[in-house]
Amino acid sequence: MEKISRKGFLKIAAAAAMSGVTAAGLAACNAASSSTAASSGAAGIYTPGTYTATAKGMSEITATVTFDATSITKVELDLSGETDSIGQAAKDKLIEQVLNAQTSQIDGVTGATVTSKAVQNAVADCIQQASGGVINPAQQPTEEASATADWLGEEPEVAESDIKSTVDCEVLVVGAGSSGTFAAAAAAEAGAKTILIEKFGHDMASGIRDTLAACGSKQQQEDGDDVAKKDAVRYLCDWSQGYTRRSLAQVWADRSGETIDWFTDVLAESGVNFRHEIDEKRDNDNYKALDVGHSTQYQDYDEHLTMDAVLKHAEADGLEVQYEITMVKLEKDGDRVTGLIAKNADGEYVRYNASKGVILACGGYSGNDTMMNALQPQSVEQTCINYSKPGAKGDGIKACLWAGAIMDTTHTSMIFDRGAIKPDQTGEYGKASDGALFWMGSQPFLKVNLNGERFMNEYMPYDLVLHAAASQPYHTYCTVWDSKYAEDCERFATHGCSRLYPHVNGTDPVFPMGYIQMLNADLQEQGYIVEADTIEELAEKLGLPVDTFTATVDRYNELAAKGEDEDFGKEDYRLSTLSEAPFYGVRQAGGYLICTIDGIQIDDNMHAIDHDFKAIPGLYVIGDMSGNYFSGSYPCLMAGAAAGRSATFGRFAGQNAAAGI
Repeated sequence: MEKISRKGFLKIAAAAAMSGVTAAGLAACNAASSSTAASSGAAGIYTPGTYTATAKGMSEITATVTFDATSITKVELDLSGETDSIGQAAKDKLIEQVLNAQTSQIDGVTGATVTSKAVQNAVADCIQQASGGVINPAQQPTEEASATADWLGEEPEVAESDIKSTVDCEVLVVGAGSSGTFAAAAAAEAGAKTILIEKFGHDMASGIRDTLAACGSKQQQEDGDDVAKKDAVRYLCDWSQGYTRRSLAQVWADRSGETIDWFTDVLAESGVNFRHEIDEKRDNDNYKALDVGHSTQYQDYDEHLTMDAVLKHAEADGLEVQYEITMVKLEKDGDRVTGLIAKNADGEYVRYNASKGVILACGGYSGNDTMMNALQPQSVEQTCINYSKPGAKGDGIKACLWAGAIMDTTHTSMIFDRGAIKPDQTGEYGKASDGALFWMGSQPFLKVNLNGERFMNEYMPYDLVLHAAASQPYHTYCTVWDSKYAEDCERFATHGCSRLYPHVNGTDPVFPMGYIQMLNADLQEQGYIVEADTIEELAEKLGLPVDTFTATVDRYNELAAKGEDEDFGKEDYRLSTLSEAPFYGVRQAGGYLICTIDGIQIDDNMHAIDHDFKAIPGLYVIGDMSGNYFSGSYPCLMAGAAAGRSATFGRFAGQNAAAGI
C-alpha cells in the first residue's frame, strides 16, 4: 500500500467525512503505521486537549502536544537536559517539523540524532493518547541513545584540597600539534610568558602535519603560481555548502602567507626544506585544484621533526614545554577563563593560571567511539581504518562545552578513500569496517561494485568516492589495475598527498612510488591485494561475476583506447587499460579516517563563542577542535587546507593572546 504523509491523511479524512468513510479506516494508510481501526464515525480523529509524554534522549525530554479534532495545533518541548549546542539548539526546528508534518515521523535534525529520536517517541506517545490508540506511530529505536547519550557527561569536580600545586603564566597552550606548537611559538615570540602542556610524552605528541595550505607566501609569489585570496575563500565556502564563515576563511587567506614564510625560515634553521607544490592544470579537468599546498621535504617521514624545529626556535624565546600533563577542566572567574586544572604524570592535580589566556589545541574526537556514533554515524560507516592521533578523544571540546561554549551543529570528518578489506569481506551498514591502509586507493583506476559494474567517475575528491560507493551493495567496491600501474599513476597526475611522483616544480610527494610499491607488496602478502594472470581469474579472486566484470573491463579498455570516457566523463589522461598481466585488485569499503573537522564555534580572533554568540574572554580554540570552517566534505583539492588553517590560526591565536586581544 502506498504510504502517505500526515497532511495527506488529513485531507483524505476530511473527504471521507463527506462520503461516509470512517477516518479510522483510512488511518491504516497513514505513514505513522496505524494498528487499529476505530468504530466511530468521521467526527474527528483526536480528542481535543493537551497531552504530555516523556522519552529518553541524552536526558529525559518532555513533549507537550495540543490537538483539536483533526490536527496538532501546538508543540512544546522541554529539552533542558540535552546538550546545549546540539539537542537544545535543535528545539525550534523539531517543533516546526512536527507541526508541518502533523506526525511524529519527522526527519529530525542532523547531528542531534539522539534528541530527535526522543522527540519522535514522546510526540508519538501524545498522538496515541489523543487518538485513543487508533493511531499507534512506530517507535524509534533507542539502543543508540543508551549507547551514546553520555558522550558529554558532567564536568569533573575537583576539591580545592586535592590541588597540590599552582603554576602561573601569561599564556597557556594545550596540545603540541599543528596548531598548538604554532600558537605557543607565536605567544613566546611576542614576549608573553608561555607554557605549552602536552597530554603525552614527546614521541606520542601529534607533531605537525606534512602539508600546509596558504595564499600569498613568498614562494608562491616568486614562482608565479599564487592563488588569489578571493578564489580560495570562495572555494572553501562553496565546498562546505556555505557553512564556512566567510570572514574566518578570509582570516586564513590574509594571514597564511606570513605563517608559511615564518615556518619555512624556522625549518631552515634546523636544515629542513619546505616547498610549495605546483601541479598540472588542464582545461578539461572536472575538478579544480588550487596550488595552495606547501610540504615538508622529508628524508624519512616524521611529523615530530618539524615539531621539534618549531619548539627549539620557541624555547629560545622563553617557551616552556611540559609533557604528560592532562587537562581536566577549565576554570573561570565570572565569564572569563582564567586557567585550568590538570593532572601531572604522578596523578596529582595542578592548577594553571593564565593571566592573558588559555589556548586549546587538543584535536578533534575521531578517536572517541561514543562521540563518533552519536554525532557522525555516517562517518563511522565510511571508516575502514582509523588513523586518529592518540589525543583525539574530544576532551578539549567537552571542556569548552562545560565552560559555556557552543559547537557546530553539522559534523564532518576527513576521510580519504584509502582503506582495504579482504576479498571475502564486505562493508556492514551502520558500522566501521576493519581493514588496512591502501594508499594507492585514491588513484583513478577502474572501480567496480560487487556486481562487477562500473558505477562512478573514479577521479573524484577522496570522500566523494566513498559517498558514491555508499549506494552500492554493502558500500563495497573493488579497485583493479595491471602491471603498468606505476606508469599510469605518473600520468594520472593527482593532487596533494595522493600524488606519487614529484610535482611540476620538482617538490617531492609525501610518499614516492617506490614506497607505495613496498606497501602494496605487504598488503598482497597479507591477503588484501590479489594477483591474477587473467581478467577472469581476477574476477574469481575478488568474488565478482566473471561475465559481467569481463564485459566491464572490455568496455573500459575500449573507452581508454578512444581517449574519451563516454560513460562517466573522466578525463582522458586518467583512463587506463587493463591489458598487461599480471592483474591486481583489492576490495574497499570505507576509507582512512584522519580526524574530525567540526568543533567549537569561534570568532575571527580565535575566541570560543558562548550561547549568546559572544566571545568567551580568555579562551581561544584552534585546530581540529575548532569549528565554523568545514562541513559535509573535506576540500582535498586544496592540499593542506586543514593543517594550513591549524597553523595559521594557531599563530594568530598566540599573537592575540599575548597582546590581550
